[in-house]
Amino acid sequence: MFSRHAKVMLPWVIGNLVLMLVALVSCAEVEVVDKTPVAGTADSFVSPLKPEDGNHDLAVLALEFDPPLSYQRLIIRQRAITLLVVVENSGTETERNATVRAKLTSSDDPDFVVAQDASVESIAPGEVQIVRFARLDEIPYHRSYHLEVSVETIEGEIDLSDNWKAFDIEIHGE
Repeated sequence: MFSRHAKVMLPWVIGNLVLMLVALVSCAEVEVVDKTPVAGTADSFVSPLKPEDGNHDLAVLALEFDPPLSYQRLIIRQRAITLLVVVENSGTETERNATVRAKLTSSDDPDFVVAQDASVESIAPGEVQIVRFARLDEIPYHRSYHLEVSVETIEGEIDLSDNWKAFDIEIHGE
């Protein structure tokens, strides 16, 4: 059916395609850049409120991806990821039913928006909780994304600057 020459060439072509795919995957990398503005220092010292005054302060401390972002895992193998958002209650009051929001956009496609909300039922003063945004498996491939994560403002909140974080995610060298 195949000529002898075609039978010899087929393994060579397949081998070269595999090598090119490995080279492409090894050259690509995912870079995440924190775009959250750094809070400036106050010009004057302001004494913090006493604990009995009932401070309200929720903060987004950090975020992580599970598994960690990798071009090979996400794009080539089409793996789903989970976004983990670390929220802290820096206030002196227990907060209830706080909404944490994650929004992913891309400058490559202005119509692309993925947004999810999750709820923190109760978080005590000084407590840190991890909020999971699972099933992020239907995200189309783009070279760049912008991710914003925020926790809703609680009535009487004393510091709004730590309620959100923003990140640019770039895929290089694919």
